[in-house]
This record gives sequence, C-alpha cells and structure tokens, in this order.
Amino acid sequence: MTQSLALAHLLLASSTKSTSSSSAFLTLLPLLAIGVLGYFFFIKPQQRKAQAARAAQGSGIEVGDEVQTVGGVIGTVLEIHGDRYTLLTGALGNDGNLDGPQPTRIVFVRQAIAKKIERVEPTDVADDAPVEDIRPNSSSNGTGSSSDDDIDDVGGDSASTTGEHNGEAEEA
Repeated sequence: MTQSLALAHLLLASSTKSTSSSSAFLTLLPLLAIGVLGYFFFIKPQQRKAQAARAAQGSGIEVGDEVQTVGGVIGTVLEIHGDRYTLLTGALGNDGNLDGPQPTRIVFVRQAIAKKIERVEPTDVADDAPVEDIRPNSSSNGTGSSSDDDIDDVGGDSASTTGEHNGEAEEA
C-alpha cells in the first residue's frame, strides 16, 4: 500500500507542476500576442515604406536633372560618382552669361538629395514695358498735404515729430 500511496503522491505533484507551467504560459500569451500584432501593424509597414523611399530616392536622377537637397539648395546635377552627386547652383542665362549669383559646384551625398524637380523656364518679359506703380493712392488728411511726408506716423494723425516738448531743447 505504501507503493500506491507514493505513486498517488507522485501523480498529484506532477499534475500541480503542469498546471502551474501552463498557467504561466497563459499569462504570457496576451503579451506575446500584443508583441506579434505590434510588429505586423507598426514595424513592418514602416520598414516597407523606408525601403520604398530608399529605392525611389536614387532612382531617376541623372546628369542634367534639377534637384532639391534636404537643406533647400536647388541645383543641376553635373556628375555622379557612386553615392556622390556634384551640383551646379546659381543661375545662367540662355546666352550662357550670369543672370544672378555666381554658379557654384557643391558635392552632396545621395541621402542629401530630397527630390527631383521640374525646371522653371524663364519667361520673356519685354524691357520696354512701363513699370507699374503699385503703391496705394495718397489721400489727404484734411489739411491738403499728403501723408507721404510723414511715413513714421504710426497714429495716423500726422502729428509733429518734434517730441513732447514741442521743439524746446532738452537740458542735460
């Protein structure tokens, strides 16, 4: 009888161990499920988006294209050596002469090129066209004089700007 009692005691002890280990697994199961769902809903889409951005960033940019860097510099690609892009910044006119600032060569790494932009073609403006005055019409302030003479008059009453002593000299 002692053998059967020992066997029963052993079976009882093993059954309590298996329930405690399965309860620990059931406790960790929700945390494990949250981690797996978080990976597939948050991390995996971000990895795909970053991979697509890296693939699209360098593709399509060739010598002669106009690009914008992440710092806002706009230039024309002169040379491509591996991941280094040499840009020419500044403006040259249609005749090859300088229209604006001095052209400058700057070397950027591929990661610094933000996007390819479309070239802006200069419009031909006739030099003989008169320049239009866009200032508002000057109105009189009741005294018949124009308020253009007193530009710093913030109050709008065209008051004298001689100071609070009405032209008297201040004593030091």
